[in-house]
Amino acid sequence: MTTFFLLRHGPTAWNAEKRIQGRTDTELSPEGRALAGTWAQALADLEVDAVLTSDLVRAVETADLVTAGRDLPTHRDPRLAEQDWGEWTGLVKPELKKLGKELTRREKQGFDFRPPGGESREEVLCRACDALMDFAAEHPHGRVLVVTHNGVLKALLAALSGLEFLPNDPPLPQGYRLHRIECLDGELALGGSGPEL
Repeated sequence: MTTFFLLRHGPTAWNAEKRIQGRTDTELSPEGRALAGTWAQALADLEVDAVLTSDLVRAVETADLVTAGRDLPTHRDPRLAEQDWGEWTGLVKPELKKLGKELTRREKQGFDFRPPGGESREEVLCRACDALMDFAAEHPHGRVLVVTHNGVLKALLAALSGLEFLPNDPPLPQGYRLHRIECLDGELALGGSGPEL
């Protein structure tokens, strides 16, 4: 069995502005780097033998800071990058809410939700699952720290919890916490979410 410990990247200036980043390659803010440094202390006793990250800078920076001082092989996989938000990339949340019925209609599509010119949540889920399962096939007994993005985490947690990613679904764990996903015989299963870091 391969055990994945998934963590969202640290905050960026766009996060502070509540701006949709999507595939925009933003760096961690000073607060984000400081927070990742505190996570390094909180996760110092977490035994892992490899690191897997999105290829976006904010995820790579977070992984480097969290594992500073450890001699761990790090692998980057673009399939773990954030959802492509297409034409809605760069909007702040109040601007997104002004879309009104258009946004509501798309959100009711669950995993088929797709911003104009972007990708669907189903596509995000499929590529993220492929990334984890391919890595598990190469590391069948590994313990792996995965640093990815909120959209990827939400898609994985919803699917593995049997949810349809609809507005009235039970709430998913929020905040910065460690999520455990296990891969056995080519199947992914949710192992639970820890307390907020």
